[in-house]
Amino acid sequence: MSTTELVGKRIDLPAEAFKTDKESTRFTKRPRFSKDGKPIRVQLNVFPVSSWPTQDIVQYDVNVSPNPKDSRALVKKVWESSPVQQFLQSSGGKWLYDGHKLAWSSRPIPRGEQRISVDLDKLAGKTRVGRDGVYYCHIRTSATIKMQYLRAYLNGQADWDKHVLECMNFLDHLMRQRPSERMISIKRNFYAEDSPRLTLDMYTHVRKGTYSAFRLSEFSGQGNSVGLGINVDVANTAFWNGGVSIAIVARFMLSPSNARNEKQAIPWGKMADALRPVQNMNPNSKQLVWSQSDAFKKLRRLCKLRFTVHHRGKMGNDKVYVIKNFVFDPKYGQRGADSLNVTFQKKNKDGTLEKPVTIFDHFKNTYNGRLQYPDLPLIETTRDGIFPMEVCKLIEWQRYSYKLDPEQTAEMIKIAVSRPAARTADIARGVASLAWNTDPYFKEFGLNVSPNMIISNARLLPSPEVHFAGSKVNPGVSGRWDLRGKRFLEGTKEPLKSWGFIGCGSNDGKALDQLNAFVSQFVRIYKGHGGRIEKNPFVTTYSFAKNYADMCSDGYRETGNHCKGEPQILFFVVSTKNQLVYERIKKNMDCRLCTVSQVLQADHVRKANAQYCSNVSMKVHSKLGSTVCKAVPVGNSSPSPFFPRPTIILGLDVSHGNPGSGGPSFAAMSMSTDKIAARYTASVQTNGYAVEIVDNLTMCDLLTPRFLKWWVAQNSAAIQHVILFRDGVSTGQFQHVIDFEVKQIKRIFAESGFPTPRFTVIVATKRHHLRVFPQPNTPTADKNGNALPGTLVERDATHPFSWDFYLVAHVALQGTARPTHYHVLLDEAGLSPEHLQRMIYMQSYQYCRSTTPVSIHPAVYYAHLASGRARAHEDVAASQKEVPSGKAGFPLGKAPSTLSSGRARNSAAPKLVPMQFKDANATNIQNINTRFWFV
Repeated sequence: MSTTELVGKRIDLPAEAFKTDKESTRFTKRPRFSKDGKPIRVQLNVFPVSSWPTQDIVQYDVNVSPNPKDSRALVKKVWESSPVQQFLQSSGGKWLYDGHKLAWSSRPIPRGEQRISVDLDKLAGKTRVGRDGVYYCHIRTSATIKMQYLRAYLNGQADWDKHVLECMNFLDHLMRQRPSERMISIKRNFYAEDSPRLTLDMYTHVRKGTYSAFRLSEFSGQGNSVGLGINVDVANTAFWNGGVSIAIVARFMLSPSNARNEKQAIPWGKMADALRPVQNMNPNSKQLVWSQSDAFKKLRRLCKLRFTVHHRGKMGNDKVYVIKNFVFDPKYGQRGADSLNVTFQKKNKDGTLEKPVTIFDHFKNTYNGRLQYPDLPLIETTRDGIFPMEVCKLIEWQRYSYKLDPEQTAEMIKIAVSRPAARTADIARGVASLAWNTDPYFKEFGLNVSPNMIISNARLLPSPEVHFAGSKVNPGVSGRWDLRGKRFLEGTKEPLKSWGFIGCGSNDGKALDQLNAFVSQFVRIYKGHGGRIEKNPFVTTYSFAKNYADMCSDGYRETGNHCKGEPQILFFVVSTKNQLVYERIKKNMDCRLCTVSQVLQADHVRKANAQYCSNVSMKVHSKLGSTVCKAVPVGNSSPSPFFPRPTIILGLDVSHGNPGSGGPSFAAMSMSTDKIAARYTASVQTNGYAVEIVDNLTMCDLLTPRFLKWWVAQNSAAIQHVILFRDGVSTGQFQHVIDFEVKQIKRIFAESGFPTPRFTVIVATKRHHLRVFPQPNTPTADKNGNALPGTLVERDATHPFSWDFYLVAHVALQGTARPTHYHVLLDEAGLSPEHLQRMIYMQSYQYCRSTTPVSIHPAVYYAHLASGRARAHEDVAASQKEVPSGKAGFPLGKAPSTLSSGRARNSAAPKLVPMQFKDANATNIQNINTRFWFV
């Protein structure tokens, strides 16, 4: 990892910091600040730096020898030893240390270097025969940091270079030195050791901490600010429960999601049975072999966690071990590698080996202790030791790095969500815990930070009108509108005359009556919204005697026969929220029958609520190729107010398999299909493993000449302008987006025979810690104290001269609104800030399945939805999908044994099953590939 990447994990570095050469494409500079809307004042959780070091800072390399394994722990231990600390104190001034190889001081040391011998064994009072415990700490001057380089960059007088990076790296360690001495430090977050544990479930918990990071900023000349600030926010982080045995942690991992105590947990015997090997057919030898069970595979989440050993013979032992894996070998057969089955041989004093003994008997004979759960798998450590799970206790403060399941997510939301007033109070407490005003390192180096949030000059963009057929509504700053009495902007392209409702799992008369009642309600409401219905749908129910594949094919066939035409859409009513059920239906409908479908929950169908029917109507109307509504600036009568030339909007997103799942990365591209960018289609393809930048072959699959020609045929003009919204890339990958992804898209356009259009490329992200707080008791806040929709921030938290801005487009239903950060990388069309920002804001009102504006541009939202939906298109049988035990069937993706974690990141992943089955209806294939199949 380069120094830039390392520093970039702790500081919000600008994109140009990651450029590999001076010939790289220059990112678009901010043309000017917007004059749209009206000026307002808001608070940002950025605390301005009023002064910083003026003197030169000396940077030192720290090297400890011998250290053949490059152990950070050894270097830190030597650095903290009394001989080294005595020298540092004698040299004068305060020292900063990065915990590995760099140190800083305000004063130079004599001769520029010092070599100090440290006998760790002697200091610890140990004597070891035949071992030399002496290490040498070599401190050597490596650079002189001149802070004027940073000031010149912020003033636009110098380009980014290594000198500016050195300044930022020093400031970051200066800010972290004192808090990390008093608190637990994990990346950018600090946690008080006595912070309360808030339960997520029986094996994880949440700690509240303080996020803190430097950021370069465009300050609007307030006070003595110098273009540098510290972003402080609340950090809610999930951790593994420490202080309990790994056996207990594993037990709750494998228990039902509603287990809240030992009585509700999976019984120990059933747990042991679930972890035993299972027999599967080896595809090469065609023989049955013992392999890991699904439950055993879930134990992989515990790998790399640290623990201590506690049992009768080792009470209070603080030696830390790391889990390498859980022992598995087919040679142990059906029982598996447990304490009753695994043997080892101890050495006698003369070097001979004793008789093999089982782990169970070893504990019994050596420690006079009996293992309670000897039939559980054993743990292998990175030191090649083997221990029973029950004697291993996880240590505290180990992050739970996996994606939270739905139950954990619901609990996290309850813990993390807070209104603006509560969040500002939490941030103020975080600032107080950082104690800048009493920080001795700040005082030594001359760094001063205001304890008050900066008040920024922002703007409130005008809200659009939302147009329907024959009516319009102006939501204003409420950000909401009602569908009652509204007819969708366009009628259905073709009237519904062949469609069906399929009840899954119950075929009794009561279920059929409830389904017919819902159909009557839905037909009435959809017609009221302008849906053209020529024939009533075919309605039937199937029992679970049919599998879901047969329900889809039989439902399609029977609907077609009853309605005398190829089905246009099928509805499926299911009584479960199991994700695998949803994926089975979608895979069959999308990839085998190539027909759009709508899955409904049986509980909602029984209630037949009018609002629910209206919400379903929006989705169905979109899937049938029509437009629900459009957003128009107030008083603007132009048919396409945002696009003076033929324009296509693309949204590009890459999502990755959950950690530990071994699943591939998915690249998804959404594409507008009409002149006002209200309708979209999307394509998805695998993109290697853990690869963020879309490769050339995948890009060709996403944006083929076929799609481009179809767009031109629809809109009767060649594309002159492409606006690409890229989601989810870090600042360090901006250059790759331009050099690889945009370059490839331009090549596809050129090879399609069209003139290469002008490109505007924008990265949109919500993964940041900037929050906007309206000043209390002002008209710039909603009833919950959140910023109003249309709040635009261009100053004080943005880059000094790159073109980026923050936009609050939505209404926060709970908690504090998170603005979307837009960064314009490339603008060949020369758009004005007013035009671009208004387009982004107003198009958020055109999201096809909502009666509120969404927080991010719909193109990005649609690409993200398509990526998630296409997980159902993996060329994998449902039986191979890994489902976490007791977690309501939310799959992790392919089982780790199918896609091992050792696979190269850039290796090819199997392609998805296409939505163009050879036996499917040609019209349906065309429709599903060019419409909203994913909403």
